[in-house]
Amino acid sequence: MENLSYILIKVSRHLKNSLDKELKEYKVTASQFSVLNQIAFKNGKITSAEISSRLSSDRPTISGIINRLEENGFLEKLDNPKDKRSAYLKLTNETIDLVKDLRATSDKLNNEIFGDFKENEIKDIKKYLLRIVEKVEE
Repeated sequence: MENLSYILIKVSRHLKNSLDKELKEYKVTASQFSVLNQIAFKNGKITSAEISSRLSSDRPTISGIINRLEENGFLEKLDNPKDKRSAYLKLTNETIDLVKDLRATSDKLNNEIFGDFKENEIKDIKKYLLRIVEKVEE
């Protein structure tokens, strides 16, 4: 039997690659979508450090993603009056609509992948995965 960690890594890689493929038409990667989604959830009141923490990703990686998104016109940086060293991130008006399409695409993919699972199975999988996340974040 394969090692559980290996299986989780394999699943994660396949899910990311599948989402990358679906988002390609929007010229956005799965990683960029994750960042845009965080900014959308916080309605422009979020910094790169907060995104890094929420996504459990290192700051240089998130900074690189943010810089590419800004260069491509998906977001803008606003002064943070509380801390001159950081900036708040805000979606452009066009990107607000785009995020809705990205979410719909992501939801469609989730339904394709997990549609055969029963509701209680999905609940159990989520519960177990969240327990694993708690363990590895300790």
